[in-house]
Amino acid sequence: MSDHHLVKNCRSYDQLEKIRRGQERKFRWRDDWPVMEKALLAAGAEAITAYEASVAAESSPAATAVDKPSA
Repeated sequence: MSDHHLVKNCRSYDQLEKIRRGQERKFRWRDDWPVMEKALLAAGAEAITAYEASVAAESSPAATAVDKPSA
């Protein structure tokens, strides 16, 4: 993942869209905005996938079985 600190903690596509719109307001005049936008969206999607995987791992039955001591 490239250095997109804006999206490293992104948790939803709504949040990613807000970030994209804010960046578009600042950088749409640049010739390389489409490339920047594509990279930002890719990094955001990667961050969301990683977040969803961590949430799924935390809430899975296997993870909770490991956390509980045996009787």
